[in-house]
Amino acid sequence: MIFSTREAHMKRLTRLLAATALVLAGGGGAAAVAAPPQPPPGLPLYLALGDSVANGQNSAAPSDIDAYWAQVALWRQNGYVTPLRAYLKGALNCLPAASPNAADGCKQLQLTNLARSAVPPNGSNPGLNGVTTQSLIVEQLPVAEATLTARNKDANPRDNVQVVTLTVGGNEIFDAFQTQDPARLQAALLTFIGNYNEILARLRAAAGPDMPIITMTYFNPLPYCGYAAYGDAANYVLEALPTPYGTGLNGIIRNLSAAHGAVPAEVFGKLGAGDFFDCKHPNTSGYAKITTAFEAAWQTAMARKG
Repeated sequence: MIFSTREAHMKRLTRLLAATALVLAGGGGAAAVAAPPQPPPGLPLYLALGDSVANGQNSAAPSDIDAYWAQVALWRQNGYVTPLRAYLKGALNCLPAASPNAADGCKQLQLTNLARSAVPPNGSNPGLNGVTTQSLIVEQLPVAEATLTARNKDANPRDNVQVVTLTVGGNEIFDAFQTQDPARLQAALLTFIGNYNEILARLRAAAGPDMPIITMTYFNPLPYCGYAAYGDAANYVLEALPTPYGTGLNGIIRNLSAAHGAVPAEVFGKLGAGDFFDCKHPNTSGYAKITTAFEAAWQTAMARKG
């Protein structure tokens, strides 16, 4: 059985999370998601998928802007995806063929970010829960597959998707905590394994064998937001809880990433005091550290390609 020796600690943690909500964003019911704007055709692309962390939630302090989507635009500018794109513009070689003369990097690199946070109810729209692996399979993965197939399997290498990033999994695991049911946590981890494997397999099939895919391990904010007593239990779930495919949520992410030729951005343990907006999301400095982890993962991916 996955859940065993730390049951008492985990039950205490689920009570905490029931009071403070998920470590990643939660939300309302179900609603349609607006399609992301299409980048100009014929140019290289960075494609991001994920949850509220990939959406940059709370990377910018709440403003006087009333419109939810205007606030989201501020988050996206200060999260990790937009700064990573800026880094990749200099780090990538986006010519049709790799060339030592590509001194200009990839200045025309475009961005499509399919990630989202929970969407609050608005009028007749009942809202949307935070992204899980299952909702990503339904909402984001078909768009990503179509984009990858259209660009990476056409006759024009200039418009290829150059890199995909994936940040998902925290919501469903911490949602299981709220039930205070060890069997529910075990089931959530098993579901995550199946879904995460499917996501990576389908991305790899659409992208081809060589395109970099960068995933992300999850951080533990509890020691830094007033709940240090629960930090060890959260670390156990993230790094040590036995599962059929690795220890903890992050171990699963590492092992499945390796199985599909992806590289994890190692975020666990990198954020600390002063890096969290609340018990759910990083602040600006926290997202800057996540960006650095993705840059390091990119360098690892390039080293593996030789």
